Amino acid sequence: MKLNPAESGEYSFTTRTAPSEAIFDTGLGTYPSIFGTHNGTITPNQTITVRKLYTYPCTGTGGHTEYVRIWNDTWTGKEAYWDGYQHDWHNITFDEPFTLFAEKTYKYEIRTGSYPQIIHKPEHTTLDGSFINCTSFVDVNGKEYTDWIPAIRLWA
Repeated sequence: MKLNPAESGEYSFTTRTAPSEAIFDTGLGTYPSIFGTHNGTITPNQTITVRKLYTYPCTGTGGHTEYVRIWNDTWTGKEAYWDGYQHDWHNITFDEPFTLFAEKTYKYEIRTGSYPQIIHKPEHTTLDGSFINCTSFVDVNGKEYTDWIPAIRLWA
């Protein structure tokens, strides 16, 4: 008994993959790094649901985010606080998920601890075409920069 009606004995298969979850991901950054407060804007190129922010740490460090707030001119936004070096401590989790809409610009404030990876330029386009910039980074010593973007991922 043949499983495929084709007389030749050839079978065709269709491979299906689960749809990928939309994320905002800057990709990896580099060293040098120091903790401080990052401010700037992000513009996702696709609508994403956000529940967590992951911080890429420099190798051998505890690089993480201690506080994050995301908002825009028409929305007061969401904020989240770090739970300390527990469980999945490179992620900071918002109380409830929220949506960032494609092609809308949002402001961010991210306070980092230890040594997060940094993208050392004033603006950056992600591999999927989203955008992030740095309007201000003030390090723990009070020195200000405009070209220190935190290497992060926003995802559900």
